Amino acid sequence: MNKFKGLLVAMFVAVLFSGCKKESSNISISMHDESGSAQFSKTLVVYDADKQNSARLFVGSNDSTYLKLWTEQNFELIPVKYGENTKDVLDARFKITNPGTSKAVEAIESSDSQGLQFFTKFEDKSLQDDVEKVVLYEKLPFKEDVEWVYLTHYSKTLLPEDTITCFVYGISPEVYGYYGLEMRASENDNWSTVVSEWKQVEYGKSFVHGLRNAYQMKARKKIYGGSESVIVLFD
Repeated sequence: MNKFKGLLVAMFVAVLFSGCKKESSNISISMHDESGSAQFSKTLVVYDADKQNSARLFVGSNDSTYLKLWTEQNFELIPVKYGENTKDVLDARFKITNPGTSKAVEAIESSDSQGLQFFTKFEDKSLQDDVEKVVLYEKLPFKEDVEWVYLTHYSKTLLPEDTITCFVYGISPEVYGYYGLEMRASENDNWSTVVSEWKQVEYGKSFVHGLRNAYQMKARKKIYGGSESVIVLFD
């Protein structure tokens, strides 16, 4: 049954890009899974806007057609220099003069089954000496005829005494995004709620959640119409 569901979602994506009109739908995607258990994969080299910083990015999926939709143009690195505040950097990157009023769109929940899976992982980075880290900005390869896109982001797994932070930022001046956050203390523990789904993320607003002695964190976000309205970063 799960294989059949995955096939249906893959067929939807193929039709979406054929130029034919289609009824709106929801898509559920798993992203940033450190397991890397992808049936199909490739490597992309992605850059920041000034081509000064780059990274080799592993991308994988359980569907080869879907994987082909993601190219270098779907990713951008946003460098954060030593001493800079991540929110200030993102404010500068996504600042819009006189933005309109964002609208809140409420979703009718659909099945939580993961039809599509898409994994990303940095294999290597080439950063300028004054750059502390880069934020990976994803530009989804579909917009039209999509109502809600659900994305699940996983942090890397941590060692005891490590600290992990989840940074959430709203980048859309047109429509709000939403997120929820969970954590687990060990590999064998169940996920427990840190932030209940769905917390609204307004344009230019940010939330920071830090944990110590956690094994892993998982953030789920929902965005309307492929609007790329929320960035999730694990540090």
